[in-house]
Amino acid sequence: MTKIPKIIHQIFFQCEAAVPENYRRYHQTVLEKHPDWKHYFWDDTNSRNFIKEKYPWFLETYDSYNYRIQRCDAIRYFLLHYYGGFYIDMDVECLKPLDSLLEDFELVLSKLVDFSNAIMGSIPNHPLWLQMFDELEQRIDKHSVDNNKLLQKSMPYYICYSTGPILLNDCVVAGKFNENPTTRICPGYIFEPGAPMEIDGKIIKSNNTENSYTIHHMTTHWLPLHHRLASKIFAFFTNIYWKITEYFSIITNNQKQISNN
Repeated sequence: MTKIPKIIHQIFFQCEAAVPENYRRYHQTVLEKHPDWKHYFWDDTNSRNFIKEKYPWFLETYDSYNYRIQRCDAIRYFLLHYYGGFYIDMDVECLKPLDSLLEDFELVLSKLVDFSNAIMGSIPNHPLWLQMFDELEQRIDKHSVDNNKLLQKSMPYYICYSTGPILLNDCVVAGKFNENPTTRICPGYIFEPGAPMEIDGKIIKSNNTENSYTIHHMTTHWLPLHHRLASKIFAFFTNIYWKITEYFSIITNNQKQISNN
């Protein structure tokens, strides 16, 4: 008997009818791989109604966010606290069922270099979310104390800090939830192959999906156009860097094998 309920939450604030074709394809893979799970689709209206009914104390903060993505970030934590189950981003393609990851765990997280909020699973009322709620209130209109002033003022970094993965990572580490035996920490390739991840203290990147359950396509739909263009340019040169890194890694490993023989 697993502790995490078989529920999947997905969010697209512009209503289900407005979901882009590529998101529909990814969403369909989630449905097909989990026929015996409950599926909840959340748009702008029913998300706000949920906060208003179940967490009215947070409604003022929820409404005060300058960016829609902040509400999309925040609502996922409240859904997992109330219902439990898994939250999955709309740009995530499912390769196989999540069932075998559940076992007796109470929290399932993905760790790249830091913890990701694109895919998360938990039991209802997990204490992590209470800590997140406190921190959400603390970070309203506040920026990170990071020394990089340029990063502090950027819209994507501010969102990641106020409601997104930086917030999640800070709360997981501060509460030592990553050290709890009831928490399953999935290395990045489980949910997000192709993204740089930290394994055994080293930052690596692998596009091998043999052991992956999902692929996070990271469409950055929530970013303004100029940020998306900059992201694509950055990704182009980053991919060149990783290909070079992988090439030299293969050469190094081959040389080690030759010398050992």
